[in-house]
Amino acid sequence: MLLESRFATREVAEAAKGPAITAAVAAATALGTAILSHNAEAWAAGLAADVVVNTPGNAVARRESVIRFFDAGLIAYHSITSIIELAEARGDLVVLMGEEVVTPKDGAPHAGKIVHRRFTDVFRKEPDGVWRLTIRQATNISAQ
Repeated sequence: MLLESRFATREVAEAAKGPAITAAVAAATALGTAILSHNAEAWAAGLAADVVVNTPGNAVARRESVIRFFDAGLIAYHSITSIIELAEARGDLVVLMGEEVVTPKDGAPHAGKIVHRRFTDVFRKEPDGVWRLTIRQATNISAQ
């Protein structure tokens, strides 16, 4: 089980020192940890009530569907590496963009392969002060 997140450039790492971006990156790390440990409660807690995802399977899914995918084992990985190429705060939103390299397992699509994808994650600071994923777009670019 491996979770790694790094910044693509020194400039992105510097931008990520802002408190909003630091909090959003921590929220993204918590979601990654929940995936790797298959912790459904932590996974759901990291999703905004109105989360919408353009999935790597080329479908749009809302919260209930995303949770169902997780419960069904369609979101299951041995490892996740995120290379953050953009980290930008915009009011109560933080945008993270870059590349992910995942190794799906068990019944997840592309299990046993190394999957490269492009991603855009938007985190929002909720009224309770917690940063949650509100928008995600992910596109697989290769599965080897």
